Amino acid sequence: MIGRRTGLTLFVAILGLLVLYGVATEPDERTVAGIGPVEVFSCAPPQEVEGFLIEPVPTPAPRPPRGTVPDTFTPVEAVVCDNGLNDHVSADGTTGYVERRYAGDFTSAIEELNAPSERRSLFTAACGDYSLPAQVDMWLVDAQGNAMEPSHPLSDCGFEKTAGLYEVELLDEIGSTEHDVRIDTAGIGLFFSCSPILTPATPGTFSANDFRISSSGFCRFDVSGPAPVFLGADTRDTPIELADARPAEPCTERASTIATTSTFGAASSNWAPVELQVELDGCRRMLADGYLPLAAPDDVITAITESD
Repeated sequence: MIGRRTGLTLFVAILGLLVLYGVATEPDERTVAGIGPVEVFSCAPPQEVEGFLIEPVPTPAPRPPRGTVPDTFTPVEAVVCDNGLNDHVSADGTTGYVERRYAGDFTSAIEELNAPSERRSLFTAACGDYSLPAQVDMWLVDAQGNAMEPSHPLSDCGFEKTAGLYEVELLDEIGSTEHDVRIDTAGIGLFFSCSPILTPATPGTFSANDFRISSSGFCRFDVSGPAPVFLGADTRDTPIELADARPAEPCTERASTIATTSTFGAASSNWAPVELQVELDGCRRMLADGYLPLAAPDDVITAITESD
């Protein structure tokens, strides 16, 4: 008799836990998005850029609330705002970001955008503590000039599932618009991995052969006059190893153009970034504070100047 009671108690407890699990992990019901005139939708600068703008960008008009795509809404176009800056910044800090327009069959995209969220996991430790990328701004437009901003279903860890955005970006890109912004010196240093202020490098005794130029940016300077003049910066996606670079020969020829980038070396303090300066003409040396000068290999010069 006692065994039956114990079994019944255990059954009831398990049943209660299952019910509690179902209630605690049930995903919130997704709401339907509001619809408004397309004029109130505009691409703002990427979120990470906002603190580095020289000139403020006008505050956009409030949009209708985001949500699932309404059954009554038939998109003919999608607008997706780039989440990062362009690969070039001018001497005055002018760079930009792009909004792209897509068109085609939105059936698959809407299926993904309107999918239900997953049941939430009780084991949140398994989800990790990730630093998620900024949300990509996107809205859909119908033939009547109305627009709505879709939301995304959530995973069991509460992260947005962006398969709908992926499906949109598989459609034909039918046009784009570039928006200009001006960023300050700190922004240039952060987004282009180089300082727009050139400080002369003092040679030292450390070897720079362990430097590796990864996907980075290069600031360019005209050094033909009495003071360096910042010409702008560009990003490059050409990793370069300097292991085989030769020591620089004695040379007194003055360079007219220098490019700089931030890199790392084993001899740098706590792996702090080191400014590497590359003479694009003249002696064509690579210089860094505290390091022996190296002769710039041809592939380094080409990587910096290939889009000029």
